[in-house]
Amino acid sequence: MRITDEEERARLLLRQGAAQAARGRTAPGRFLPAEWQGLAVHEAREAGVEVAFDGGHPDAERVQVCFCPPGETPRFTARWLEIRWNARFASPDHRDLLGSLMGLGMDRAYMGDLVSGEGRAWLYALDQAAERLPTEWTQAGHASIAVTVLDSPPELPITHGAPVRVTVPSLRLDAVLAAVLKLSRAAAAERIRSGEVSVDHRQELRPDHPVGEGTLLSLRGTGRVKIREIGEATRKDRLPVTAELFISSRSRS
Repeated sequence: MRITDEEERARLLLRQGAAQAARGRTAPGRFLPAEWQGLAVHEAREAGVEVAFDGGHPDAERVQVCFCPPGETPRFTARWLEIRWNARFASPDHRDLLGSLMGLGMDRAYMGDLVSGEGRAWLYALDQAAERLPTEWTQAGHASIAVTVLDSPPELPITHGAPVRVTVPSLRLDAVLAAVLKLSRAAAAERIRSGEVSVDHRQELRPDHPVGEGTLLSLRGTGRVKIREIGEATRKDRLPVTAELFISSRSRS
């Protein structure tokens, strides 16, 4: 699989962060897509250090990475921003907000998830973005917006993925991934062998890797699947699987 320039830059930054931690210094880094956490775990293992992630909320699609020496507490530096607008005059949606944010030309690696709510939204961001956005991000679509940095985490609306119920011949990774994402078994296996799939935030290259309840699967550029329940085998020896599917915002836009 061809490695993109963006991924190559991410690998270099992760390697540098892991090396810094190997020299005894905690190294909070930038934001990564959730499916790239496996790259950070690999670099941490190679350097003999620890790595942790924080996206501001449990189902974060983008997470800040932090490498630290063994036994040290990770340090995260992101802050929440609140975005408000007057709903009587305009109602920008997630696409409007994200489009206007990207239009400012800031590095996406400084910013985590953008979470939309009723009449407002929230953004988890590093200082490099948090210091600029209150004065530079003033418009989204046709709406005038006001951005403030919060002193404490907000109460975010609860988000749920789309429920998916399938039956599979086995709990192999390729079988489950193919059924949930409506891929052929061969296509799912190829994506796995190409390094595009992570299981519980670790890259997994084996199509026959077992999947269980609570497992989180990530497919690069597509989204995440949380396995919620595995039922008893049917008379045809197929296993019912209930999952929750979270489609990546990049796939939607």
